[in-house]
Amino acid sequence: MSLRKNINYLADFKKLIKWLLMGSLIFVFCFSSPLFSQDGFAIHLNLGVAYYHQGKYEKSKEEFKKAIQLNSKSFEAHYNLSLVYLAQENFSLAEKELNECLNLNPAYPEIHFQLGNVYFYQKLYSKAVDEYKKELDKNLSHAPSLYNLAKVFQIQGNIEEAEELLRRVQQISPEFPNIFADLGEISYQQGKKSEACEFLQKAIEKNNANLLPYLYLGKIYQEEKDYQRAEKMILKAVEIEPDNFYAQLELGYLYLEIKKYSLAISHLEKATKINPDDLLAHYYLGYSCTQLKKFDQAIAQYSLILDKKEKFEDTYYRLGDLYYEKKDYKKAVSFYLKELEINPQNRDALFNLANVYFKENRLGEAESSLKKLLEIVPDDVLAHSLLGDIYMRKNIYDKAIKEYEKAKANKQ
Repeated sequence: MSLRKNINYLADFKKLIKWLLMGSLIFVFCFSSPLFSQDGFAIHLNLGVAYYHQGKYEKSKEEFKKAIQLNSKSFEAHYNLSLVYLAQENFSLAEKELNECLNLNPAYPEIHFQLGNVYFYQKLYSKAVDEYKKELDKNLSHAPSLYNLAKVFQIQGNIEEAEELLRRVQQISPEFPNIFADLGEISYQQGKKSEACEFLQKAIEKNNANLLPYLYLGKIYQEEKDYQRAEKMILKAVEIEPDNFYAQLELGYLYLEIKKYSLAISHLEKATKINPDDLLAHYYLGYSCTQLKKFDQAIAQYSLILDKKEKFEDTYYRLGDLYYEKKDYKKAVSFYLKELEINPQNRDALFNLANVYFKENRLGEAESSLKKLLEIVPDDVLAHSLLGDIYMRKNIYDKAIKEYEKAKANKQ
């Protein structure tokens, strides 16, 4: 009896979707108009804006602070300082400055919008929703608030509400950044692949340098088994951004699915170098190495996973298979047993454990494992066949015949 192997593709795009959501929030940095530099206050304020636009945030921050020292009631200085803190992702201080802005000038546009962004990035989604809605109470057509509110709803799983808001954004502002990509993404999430493809193609027409529509189209074509088009799309994403973890990861998944294991290894290795902490990338890299019989490299990948996380998918089972291939049956048994402690229903682990026991002539243990398997899947052909082999070795011919007949019947 040979080793039984199986892999379920775990990549379901959820991680990518979460990454897209977190990365696509709209910020609006609208600084106050430059003042004539007739006094120190105006000089500091204007210097702060100038430094900000050069990306010199620390210098920008210090200038706005000096402006506030000269005029603590300056709305402009507090507001501009809040935007610097947002750019630096110092959300607690950004929130403090924006609340001061509300005290000084509550009617000023986009304060609630910016507060919504502060809460969004802290994953305080209910607070973010409240702030975006407050902004929309003042201006129903504020497209950035509608857009960011849609992103919150998407994360919370309110897909239909998110779609409705994105369509409103499209109506209000047809040229809104990446709106077609977002509509394509949300159509994909709802399983409307044809509609998603239309939006994603429009997104590429509008901006062919955005890798996200290519990744989504690649995923859709891959699911439809149109691997040639899927490869073309994902390769384009990699071309746009070679160091993008998700682009390399998706290309690795694609090559793994179509059994181009050398290419899968190449791209999955790149992905793990970009993001060494993503365990799923290591898992698939280990599986790809296994297919090319690079057993030691595969063991290294799975062992790395277990160093970082005690339980991850069926890693113990995979290690059991690898040690089986290396004929280290003692270690194989050890890892199969660990897998079954975590997942007693793992049918392949039960069968392979029985297979090892059979090879070592531990017939009682092999029989016990197979009976557990047959409780889960009564018509498992290989289990009945191996059980027949066990009874043959025990010279219990009537039981052997019974198991072989079951295997034959189930195979038909």
